[in-house]
Amino acid sequence: MQQRMLNVLMEEWRGWLDDLMKGTFDLSKLAELAKAMGIDMSQLPGMMAQQPGFDPYQVLGLDKSASDEEVKKRYHDLLHKLHPDTAGIEGTSFLLQMVLAAYEMIKKMRGWQ
Repeated sequence: MQQRMLNVLMEEWRGWLDDLMKGTFDLSKLAELAKAMGIDMSQLPGMMAQQPGFDPYQVLGLDKSASDEEVKKRYHDLLHKLHPDTAGIEGTSFLLQMVLAAYEMIKKMRGWQ
């Protein structure tokens, strides 16, 4: 069940991320949907990051071949868009936690300090 849920979420993630970066994604709708489904959004990023199919590059909307500079730029752009102090929208904490988890994994994979 968890693996199937992860696969569905990861497939949808890239589209959400593209829409978010274009400014057309309604984060409040995602928060409402999760709440209606009884999903505790605060637990989901950690759970997903530990699953074998979790792709941190897909979370950031990048290919694995992205340069270090591209990864860092995308991370900082997403941080700015999703951080509660700058987002201006409720419901960004889940997405922010996903980005943070993905970036930490990439840092470990690439040997960054």
